[in-house]
Amino acid sequence: MAVSRPTFHESWYRVAELKPRLLSSVHVYRQHFRGRIWYVLENPSTNEFSRLNSAAHNFVALLDGRRTVDECRRICEQQMGDAAPTQPEVIQLLGQLYTSNLLYGDLPADTESMFNRYRTRMHRKLRGALSNLLFVRIPLIDPDRLLDRWVAIAGGLFSRPGLLVWLGVLAFGAFHVVSNLGELVRQSRDVLAPGNLLWLYLALVITKIFHEFSHAFACKRFGQLNGSGGQVHTMGVMFLVFVPLPYVDASSAWAFRNKWHRVVVGAAGMMAELLVASIAAIFWARTSTGTAHIVAYNIIFVASVSTLLFNGNPLLRFDAYYILSDLVEIPNLQERSRGYIYYLVKRYCWALSKTPDPAHSRGEGVWFVFYGLASTAYRIFISIRILLFLNNRLPEELFIVVPVLAGSALVMWALVPLGRFVRYLLTGPELARNRPRAIWSTAAALSAAAILLGVLPAPYHVRVEGVVEPIDLAVIHAGSDGTVGYMLERVAAVKENGRALVRAENRQLSAEKEALEADRRGIEARWRLALTQEPAAAQVFEQQIEAIEQKIGRVDSLLDSLELRSPLSGTWIPSGIEKKKGFYMKRGDQLGLVGSVDDVRVRCTAGQAVAAVLIERPCKGVEVRVRKRPHEPVKARIEKILPAGLEILPSQALGYAVGGSTPTVREDRRGITAAEKFFEVRIRPVGDPPVRLLSGQRVIARISLGARPLAAQWWTSLRQLFQRRFRI
Repeated sequence: MAVSRPTFHESWYRVAELKPRLLSSVHVYRQHFRGRIWYVLENPSTNEFSRLNSAAHNFVALLDGRRTVDECRRICEQQMGDAAPTQPEVIQLLGQLYTSNLLYGDLPADTESMFNRYRTRMHRKLRGALSNLLFVRIPLIDPDRLLDRWVAIAGGLFSRPGLLVWLGVLAFGAFHVVSNLGELVRQSRDVLAPGNLLWLYLALVITKIFHEFSHAFACKRFGQLNGSGGQVHTMGVMFLVFVPLPYVDASSAWAFRNKWHRVVVGAAGMMAELLVASIAAIFWARTSTGTAHIVAYNIIFVASVSTLLFNGNPLLRFDAYYILSDLVEIPNLQERSRGYIYYLVKRYCWALSKTPDPAHSRGEGVWFVFYGLASTAYRIFISIRILLFLNNRLPEELFIVVPVLAGSALVMWALVPLGRFVRYLLTGPELARNRPRAIWSTAAALSAAAILLGVLPAPYHVRVEGVVEPIDLAVIHAGSDGTVGYMLERVAAVKENGRALVRAENRQLSAEKEALEADRRGIEARWRLALTQEPAAAQVFEQQIEAIEQKIGRVDSLLDSLELRSPLSGTWIPSGIEKKKGFYMKRGDQLGLVGSVDDVRVRCTAGQAVAAVLIERPCKGVEVRVRKRPHEPVKARIEKILPAGLEILPSQALGYAVGGSTPTVREDRRGITAAEKFFEVRIRPVGDPPVRLLSGQRVIARISLGARPLAAQWWTSLRQLFQRRFRI
């Protein structure tokens, strides 16, 4: 049977006679995790920590500077039996304490070089953090004395009365947000406008100052209650995607015995952001213009986005990550999740039986697998989204920043780990007996991935958004000005030249007709008199009568246009339902439309990248799905793709202003002018649809383009991205 905890180590002779001890300034705190007792060692001068289990703590407690390491280990064997630390575990423990500046002792040169393996690992982590150009931290000052001076006042917010005040302000702010939700959404269209970027950054700085100081004061407050931890010695600037923001280091909260105190410290920043956002929402709702109104709105926007995408997401190492670690009682969740996945590969793929298991229970193993995969996927996703955001927002003069960031991310997250993995696979001493199996199993896994991504076809489809309209469509416009006396104000079936849809009157036209008719009668009387007295003058009167009759005919035409009837059979849909009887219509006003609801088509908008794919590849099928009823697809076919780029949307429903997916020009208040030119795709349902498509309805069309390997699909998307950016 394989031994999972080797008893002996080939370098034991280097440490056996050492007589180290803990530094006199080290503090030890006891904590409970998942029913087990753990000990946290803190060096207050360097703000460094180390977490030990009971067996390791018993060993460290024996290090008094007089006993040798070998004597301490033998005492542990007598007291704990098989639970005592083994020689490899003791060496790792000493290296961990030595690297964290918790251990004092005169080390021989060869022993110090052995411990430097752990220091090298720490330096590697530091270099990795500095090489990540998207997230860089620069410490500047020690705010501990300032916090001690004000914690008596600010710390009162983290009490039961403070919680009640916080909830009250949040409720009041939420009321103002809900009451003005429409205006709040409408104003969001301008939040990334060039003229608003300075105010957006100012709001971001204000929000983050409250965020970080909230962490610091909560840490000081609960440090006093716990009698441990609570020091905040680092405050500086963090460059988040090149944007300088404040930060503080409140990691001393790790020493708190009460996990709920640690949770509150982790949540304090988000609580402060929500509080500031609520106050800003109240102020924004009670003002209409001005600089303060703009800053208040930006604070609301910043607090919501940062909480949802970063601080409130446990898949990134921000506030919610540490809150989750404390709630599930699994410290170092991210590192241990990654280590557990490595363990599974080594143990079950490469058959390394001596690989230590990072999970202390089956439940922890489940957490590690889920969190390790989910956090990795989300980090890749959010990094790609940040790069795409910069690609779309940065001017062309600064576009070089995007390839530099993408290249550094590719090198640090793909090429460097791949090189280390290949080196470990070929030369790692841990694989001395299992190297052939490790190599062929890895090659098989890579081959399977290459076949899955680059060879096997996968469903290939695109989605476009459209609006339903009748094919036989007649728009009813007002033929002349007039006051509406009757209008069919509801949707109804009508026949061609059937009942009147609109009846109006124009007294000015009626009076003009009466005046013209009176003039005509007068001229006719003079014409009849001229026939008997002056035949030559009668010809002049005939011409005047002809001219007046033309004017009367024009007026009659305008009066006839005041009664509108349908030019075809179908369904009447009024466009001005809010306009009641008696409103004044102007010539050219759209009063409604008549169309056949049984024969409809979908007019979709497709971006240039989607349209290019639709033109290049044959369509294999189209499904139209109605919003809120996606389980009932309607079979359809592409009728036509208009080749020229358009700017005016088929319907306002497709624009951002009313919830559509097409960006519109901010200056166009109607919301029908697209920010970028698009192609129009016309789709017609086929067969007997299970869902009736209604005119004006917004739908999603899923166009199948057959099957294509995933790698080819990704390459097409990447190529289109560069073509769109460089306009090639």
